[in-house]
Amino acid sequence: MKISTFEELIAGHEFVNGLQEGIWIADSHGSIVFANLSLARSLAYDDPDALVGKQWRELFPENEAARLTATKPTDDICIVSDSTILGRDNQELPASVTVARKKVDTTTWYFGSVVLTASPGAQAGLSDTASHQVMENAVDGICIIEHGRISYVNRRFEELTGYTKNQLGRLGLDKLVIARDRDTVAQIISEPRDVLTPVHHEVRLTTRSGHETDCELRVVPTISDSHTVLLCFLRDISELRRAERARTDFIAMVSHELRTPLATIKEAMSLLSDTAGTELKGRQRRYLVIAQEEMDRLNRMISNLIEASRMESGKATLRLEPVNLEQLLSQSLESLSLFINRKSLRVDKHIPAKLPPVLGDHDRLLQVFNNLLDNSIKYTPTGSSISISARLLDPNAPVLSENNVLPNTSYVQVTITDTGPGIPAEFLDRIFGKFERVDPHGPGIGLGLAIVRSIIRMHHGKVWAHSTLGEGTSFSFVLPAKNNNP
Repeated sequence: MKISTFEELIAGHEFVNGLQEGIWIADSHGSIVFANLSLARSLAYDDPDALVGKQWRELFPENEAARLTATKPTDDICIVSDSTILGRDNQELPASVTVARKKVDTTTWYFGSVVLTASPGAQAGLSDTASHQVMENAVDGICIIEHGRISYVNRRFEELTGYTKNQLGRLGLDKLVIARDRDTVAQIISEPRDVLTPVHHEVRLTTRSGHETDCELRVVPTISDSHTVLLCFLRDISELRRAERARTDFIAMVSHELRTPLATIKEAMSLLSDTAGTELKGRQRRYLVIAQEEMDRLNRMISNLIEASRMESGKATLRLEPVNLEQLLSQSLESLSLFINRKSLRVDKHIPAKLPPVLGDHDRLLQVFNNLLDNSIKYTPTGSSISISARLLDPNAPVLSENNVLPNTSYVQVTITDTGPGIPAEFLDRIFGKFERVDPHGPGIGLGLAIVRSIIRMHHGKVWAHSTLGEGTSFSFVLPAKNNNP
């Protein structure tokens, strides 16, 4: 499946497949090129690929397709409520449908979102009582908000909050979260017509007893009697967050405990090299050099573990200042010169003379360059080359439309390209995860790229990879320029 540059406008297949609403993307000819798991399951298909190749209008009965065609979507998202979508074997299912048209470069894409307004089970003959029982026994807390007030809550919602239905109706959803999240939730409730597509937030719930619980809040808009109704799903993720914190604390503790004996061993080896190095024979000295190199590698691994733990715990902070990328790159190449020379690599730099500085943390951006260049050096064949380029991005570049990127801000893109074996396509979205490695027996523990992604995100940037097997891999990232005039 290929979505070209439009794929950059969504947050990755794993995220899209995890959404409750059905999602599809079609090309300029109306042919579906992507459908997520939720859409396939809602329509009773075994595999999303069964929808690929269909015309998106074929998902609707003829009268609904004509209605959608008559109200052609523009760059502004339009909601077609109270629609009907066709499931497998042409089963008609009531749904709320959102359709948008987006132009990327010179290519037009259609984006669709589908939320069933009744479950397939209800369409198959379940009574209203049975449907109500499904809602009441759902694992997520569910509430319905009409005209800014909670009009319905299920049993699980009462359990999560500790309040009764009557009390919740008087309180309102925004009063159930801590002050940090209150404005976000209040804005959704006060302007429901502005909620054009489902939204997702991680919030901290305050229960009636005063206990705080980490929750995932999903809000799905739908239309009822010509006004917008918000269907809210609340899921308790406190156990997941506790497990993540426990893992982070354990890694940090072990890493710190290992540093002291490793520092002692490194110092002893350094003394041995200084005092007895000249007396050692060729093979013996080579063994000592190998031991020192492996000790340095182990120290780098531990440093990466500690850095990853600090970022996960939110303890990492930035000291923002204008950073000259040319100088930063030279500093990184100097620190890695031993490894570059050992493999007789050529480094080609293409940095414009008038490239503006970026607004960033010098030390952390140096870590980004070190990690990416170290990765390229490892996988580039001896005697080959590495290319490093930078450029000021066009304000209309698709990547600047992504989440986390600052609006109305100039950005600089840096690309580091090696001539190594390349990375299989199925790994390109995973390599920035913690402990992810393409080669399970390769060097490192799979934290270098995860740290790169975390640092770039902290700078309101984005990092991605492109690779062709047998030809090499390019890592690109964007950072805000100090001169913020687009």
